[in-house]
Amino acid sequence: MSPEEVDARVELAETRYLKAKKEADALLEDLFSAYVDAADAGRTADQLAKPEIFTAGYIRKKLRERGVEPRKGGPRARKS
Repeated sequence: MSPEEVDARVELAETRYLKAKKEADALLEDLFSAYVDAADAGRTADQLAKPEIFTAGYIRKKLRERGVEPRKGGPRARKS
């Protein structure tokens, strides 16, 4: 492969990667918006969690970042 072909291949791969990352970031935001709607409808982070996606703890953290208040009777914070 010539140096020009290598450079073109790198540039194409970078462009494809950046496009995919932008799409993935938008899809992630859609997912967390859906989690907020689900939490507002009464679903818990434990109900939303799936091993191949996110843990309940991570979902809870992201819901708090988006202004969703903890539900009464939910998990308690660990004592150190």
